Order: sequence, then C-alpha cells, then structure tokens
Amino acid sequence: MNTLKILTSGIFSTIQDSGRIGYQGEGFLNSGVMDLFAYQIGNALVGNALIDNPASIEFGITGGKIRFSSHTIVSVTGARVVLRLNDNEIDQDVPIIVKKNDVLDFTKMTKGRFVYLSIAGGIQVPTIMNSRSTSLAVNLGGFEGRKLENGDVLPIFDLSQIFHQNVTKLTPKMSKEIFSLASSDKIRVVNGPEFDWFSETEWRKLLQKTFYLGKHINRMGFRIDGPTINFKPENLLSEANMNGAIQVSRDGHPIILLADRATHGGYPVIAKVISSDLGLLSQWPQNKPIYFEKVSVTDAWAISIQQADIIKNIYQTQPWQTLLPTRVMANKIKQLF
Repeated sequence: MNTLKILTSGIFSTIQDSGRIGYQGEGFLNSGVMDLFAYQIGNALVGNALIDNPASIEFGITGGKIRFSSHTIVSVTGARVVLRLNDNEIDQDVPIIVKKNDVLDFTKMTKGRFVYLSIAGGIQVPTIMNSRSTSLAVNLGGFEGRKLENGDVLPIFDLSQIFHQNVTKLTPKMSKEIFSLASSDKIRVVNGPEFDWFSETEWRKLLQKTFYLGKHINRMGFRIDGPTINFKPENLLSEANMNGAIQVSRDGHPIILLADRATHGGYPVIAKVISSDLGLLSQWPQNKPIYFEKVSVTDAWAISIQQADIIKNIYQTQPWQTLLPTRVMANKIKQLF
C-alpha cells in the first residue's frame, strides 16, 4: 500500500475537501476547507479534478512534516511557509515531485493561518456522505474522525496509478504568477437575510468603522471585536446557518460563521461574506484592521467567476504534466535519431 506518514502534525491538522454538501438539513455539519481558493489551486496543480472532491490535508496555525512511501506529485498552497524537500528549500504554489522516502517539511508558517497539502489522487480515506471531510464535533469523516497526530499513516496513490504515461500533453507548461494566499484591505459582503433589522446607523458602523479579529477564532467561526451593532428587539425563529454569515449576538458583537458552524442558529444575520472572500478572511492576520465593503449579488457572482477562471487556467496549462516521466518509447526514438 502506498502511504504518507505524518512526522509532525502541527497544532491543528485535519483531512478536508470542499465539504459535506447537501446534508445540513439532516443535522450534519458541512465542514470542508477554510480556504477553498487555496485548496482548489493546490488540487489543480497536481491534476485532481475538483468534481471528484479530492481530499487534502489542512494544517492550521503551524504546518507539518511528511514522509512519502512512493513516487507522486504534491503541492503546498495557502498560508506562506518555509518549504523544504529533503532539506532543500523549494517554492510553494507549484507541483512538486516526491519519491520514496522523501521528506517534505513545512512546519514553519510565516503568513496566514491555513496551509494545504494536496496530493495527486487525493488522500484515500473513506467517503462518508459524498465527502472525506473531518467533522470533529461528531467524530465523522477524515482519518478516524479526529485531528491528525504524529505517526499517522495515510493511504495515497502511486504516480503510476493515476497518470497514464502513454497519454501525454505535447506542450504542458507551468502556470505563471500563481499566488494562492489572497490579500486585500477589505472583506466584501452582501445583504444578509435580516439586513432590514438594522438601521442605517448600524449599517454605517459595519461599513465605516474598524473591526479586528477577537480572541475566539476557530473553524466554527470568528468573533469580531469593534463597535457594538444593535438590532430591533424581535424574536427570530431558528434558520439555517450559512458559511460566511455575519450574525450579531445579543451583546452587539458580530460573529462570522465558517466551515464547522452549527447547522442552524437564532441570531439575526446582517450580512454575508461573499464566497470568494471566505479564504481571504480565514487567513486574515490577527492584528490587521478589518474593513467591510458592501457589494451587489451580481458583483459577487462576477468575482466568483474571476476566481474560477484562475483555476480553469491552471487545468488548461496542465503543469503536473511537466513532472511526469518521459515515455519509454519516446526515449527510444530519441536514441535512434
């Protein structure tokens, strides 16, 4: 069996994919990666089709150290790390060829909060409800439903099991200027379901005042420090929680719900972070001011299409093909001429 071994798991590492979508109404958490854009870039770089919902490893706060038992292609995306392959420093955001007993070390994180290790073919843990994501609150999915630990051994594919080397793109090339850690001075939002529960004065607070990440931040959500926001005194029936929903608690502090959020809640939602900025938010520096900018739903869709085009371009250039071994027959032909 082809495997990778976790030599250093870091503070908070789990197996995640794009999430357990479609089961929230039955009481199951979506979970999934915190930075979808970085995850998608990582899987595109190694040739994994996103429609297959491939599993990557998400490392939070600190990175990890991995030993491989077989020949494969990997990528490291998201938060910035000091990345070494067998003690040789290498770049992020590119496909990387690893061989048997190679060690990939990215324990030191220098910027951001979540870094992703993606592997050709994905991590081969069982699929539960169309996802391999880990939901820690209910010990579901991933590797035994828990965080990864030093010494864990995870099944993967060998390179020869994934790519048919006799079918090779003639002119593969490395995509240029890929940078999977998004950066901006603002977080863009659209109206939330209860946007009209908040007066113009309260909306001005959200859009014109400065906020910061609070002390309580995790995969469930980020509590935001700043001016208190008030809403009309009405009771709200519980409703489905959305990824990126900005709830306002009774004490007036916003809470942004994220990947491991509860399935439903009862606080009014003034706004929702657009999907394209959720990865940006997840990597936001602790002491950097947060400014919210309101955009239309039409603009939010356009921004989403722009991100999708970046991923599409990576697939079209097929950068993983640049690392595949040359066909044996092609080598023989070269020797003849």
